[in-house]
This record gives sequence, structure tokens and C-alpha cells, in this order.
Amino acid sequence: MEQVDYLKGLKNLPINPAISSKVLEMIEKQDFSFKHLESLISADPGLTTKILRIANSALYARQNKITKLQTAISLLGLNTIKNLVILVTGTSLFKQHTGSWFYHLFWQHSLDTAFIAKDMAGTCGLPDQSEELFIAGLLHNVGQIPLYLHKPETYDSIVKMVIQEGRRFSELEENVYGTNHRELGALLLTQWNFPNLFCDCAREHGNINITSSWKKQILIVSNASFIASNWSYFDKNPKDYQLLEAQLKQLGRDVQTIRTYGANFRNILAQDSFYKECLELIKG
Repeated sequence: MEQVDYLKGLKNLPINPAISSKVLEMIEKQDFSFKHLESLISADPGLTTKILRIANSALYARQNKITKLQTAISLLGLNTIKNLVILVTGTSLFKQHTGSWFYHLFWQHSLDTAFIAKDMAGTCGLPDQSEELFIAGLLHNVGQIPLYLHKPETYDSIVKMVIQEGRRFSELEENVYGTNHRELGALLLTQWNFPNLFCDCAREHGNINITSSWKKQILIVSNASFIASNWSYFDKNPKDYQLLEAQLKQLGRDVQTIRTYGANFRNILAQDSFYKECLELIKG
């Protein structure tokens, strides 16, 4: 099969991924000033505009309109800023396809996975990594984007086969492209200098035998992705949670617990203000 550079179409983006990488590094190392963070984000007008939009939303309603980025950063807090930077960067990858069927399905699933993974971090003994797992969940399927952009109609047909036949994305992608979204996602995040956790999660989510040192984190994102898939891709014909049994055992959880959790958390999430704001953000 002919070798194709599927990442080539992501060279010129409306929002620079390097900024996201630097924001992540600065916040996680706690090596920054608010002025430095403001300077970095403000270098990208599109990113700045969307952060100000969130800061001025009903969730953070104030008497006076927020026009300064530094005020927005202080109001939203570092973790929210970090998550928004990644979300905005990710949605920019689609460029002219933001109104497509796959765009909305992809980001609905990614956003749900992020919120579930963040919540599960606490229940699985990793509360101090909840924000990292939010981002890992948000980016775990990022490798699907270059495959979709290469031939949207072809990838749409793959998605429909996944939904209708319950087959795995990676299997169908290998047949058509000679690669899969997990390998491409890890390569893309590595090129952007994202932390190893996110690269490994993109590569190994869904695996039973995980080789990464971030095994527990990847298992959490894998479980979160499964639950989120039943809310989006398989909403009309949900997959049996029994399929998660092997992964759940490694987390010390059981099928009935995760089944109940999935149903309960979906109701909780529907009332979450920040989740609603993120849904509005991915609408473009």
C-alpha cells in the first residue's frame, strides 16, 4: 500500500498547537507568571477570542464585560484555562469541516470521554491527576482527524460501519489506510511535544495488554471512552459492559458498578455548567 503522509494536512492550522504544548508545560511545571501566560495565549487571536467568550458566558456572568485576557485567566483558573486551550486547539484541526456530521460526533464523544475520565480519576485513586486525565480523554482519538481530513467521505463510511456493525475503528482503518488512528494520534502528539501520558494514551487506549508505564491512567481513559461511545456512537444499540470485564479487573472494579456509574454520571453531566459551555464551544 502506498505510503501517505496523513499528517501533512495539519501543517497550517488556524490555532497553533505549539502554544497548547507550552501552556501545558508552564502550568504543570508551575514555572510562569500570569503575565507570561497571558502573553503566550494572546499570541493566538482565535484562542484568545474563545477564552474571552467563555469568561463572558452565563457561567461566569459579571456586571462588566471582560475584555482583558489576564482577567479571564484569573476568573477561570489555571486548570480550566489549560483544558480550554486544548479543546480550542483540537476543534481547530477540522478547519472547514466544523459543520460536518463527523465533527460533531467526534467532539461529542471526546468531550464526554474527558469529563468521565476526570471524574473516574477520583473514584480510581488518582484524584491528583484528574485534570491530566481530562486532557488525555479529550485527545485520545485525535488520530482520527488526519484520516478524516484525507478523505472525509471514506472515513464517514468507516464510522457508519462501526455504528451499524459494532466493529473496531482500528481494524477498519488498517484495511483502508494501512495505519490507524491510535498510531497517528501518538505520532501527532509527539510531534507537538505533548507529555508522554497523552501520547501513550492515544496509542494504547482500548488495549488489554498495556505496555506504557501510565497503565492505570490509560485503563481509566479506555473505560471512559467505552461509556462515552454508548452515549454517542452506540446510543441506539449500546455495547454490553461485559466487554470491559478484563479491563475493569485491572482497576479493581466490576461490570455492574460501571454500568450503574455510566447511567448516573450521564444525568449528573447534563446539569454541569462547564460541560454545557464546552458543548457550545465545539459548535463553533
